[in-house]
Amino acid sequence: MWSGRGSGGGSGRGSGRGPFESWARARRKREMLRRLEELDRLDEMYGLGATRPEGTAPRSRRQRERSRRRGSLLAMAATGLLVLGVLAVHPDAQQARSLVGLGPAPLVEVPLLDEGDGSYAFLATQPGSDKAPVAYDPCRTIEVAVNPDGAPDGHLDLVRAAMRSVSEASGLQFALVDETTERPTERRRTRDPGRYGSGFSPVLVAWADASEMPGLAGDVAGLGGSATVTELGRSRYVTGAVTIDTASTDRLLTRPGGVAQLQAIIDHEFGHLVGLDHVADRGELMHAENSGQLTWGPGDLAGLSRLGRGDCF
Repeated sequence: MWSGRGSGGGSGRGSGRGPFESWARARRKREMLRRLEELDRLDEMYGLGATRPEGTAPRSRRQRERSRRRGSLLAMAATGLLVLGVLAVHPDAQQARSLVGLGPAPLVEVPLLDEGDGSYAFLATQPGSDKAPVAYDPCRTIEVAVNPDGAPDGHLDLVRAAMRSVSEASGLQFALVDETTERPTERRRTRDPGRYGSGFSPVLVAWADASEMPGLAGDVAGLGGSATVTELGRSRYVTGAVTIDTASTDRLLTRPGGVAQLQAIIDHEFGHLVGLDHVADRGELMHAENSGQLTWGPGDLAGLSRLGRGDCF
C-alpha cells in the first residue's frame, strides 16, 4: 500500500508524482546514463563519434582509423567463429570441415615424395584440375573381400603383401574383411545391400579367366580399377576390384621366381585400384608390360604418396 504527498488534499509542495513514479523516473535516468557510458566506451574502441569523457583530449585521425581497423578485425573474427561453428555441427558439411581443418585427419600420412628420374600418371583427376588426382578417402579404411575360387595356394599372403606395399607408400589403410562368393563382372555395382549391407561394397579381389572377364583376353594378366563418386564438386573412389588371370597365375607358378612375378602383377593391379595409370617408363612397376620390374619405381612411389593425400569425406 502506498499514499502520495500532494496527490490528494494535503498541503505540501509535492510534484504531483507518487513514490512509484519517482522510482521509475530514477530508473530511466540510470538507464540513460548507462547507455551514454556505453556509447563513450564504443567511441573509445571504434571512434564512432560518441562524446568524449570530460577532460580528455580529442582523438586523432590516426587513432580513430586504428580503432576502426580493430573493429573490422573483431567483426571478421566473429564472422569466422560463426562460420566454423556452422561447419562443426552441420551434417552436410563434412568435406568443407576437412578443408578448414575441422574434419577427420588421414589415418596415416606419408611424406610427399619426388619422382626423381621416374614418372607417374593418374587414372583420373578432380573436376576442373589436371593435377589433383581422384583418390580414396584417406580417413577411412579400405575394406577388401577375397573370392578364393580359382585362387592359388597362399593367395591371401599375396593379397596382404600387395595391401601392405601400397599402404606403406601411400598411407592408405586396408583391411581384409571376409571371404566372399561374389564373382567379378565388368559392370560391378558400388552397393550390394543383400550381400554387404547398406554401405559401399568392399574392394573385390578374385581370380577369373577371359570367359568370365573378357578384359583378360590375350596376354592380359590382371585388371584393376575403382568406381568414382562425386559430391560437392570433389570426386573420390569408393570401391573397386582386382581380378587376376587364372591361366597367367598357373603358368607363372611353374617357373623359377614365378611367385615374385605374380606378386608384382597383383601389386601393379592394386596400383590401378588406388588410382595409378600406366606409364611409358620401363623402370616403373606401372609400365604397361611386365618387363622384369618387381618393385615400385621412384615415379610409382611419388604417385602413391600423392594418392594418399585425397580429401576426407
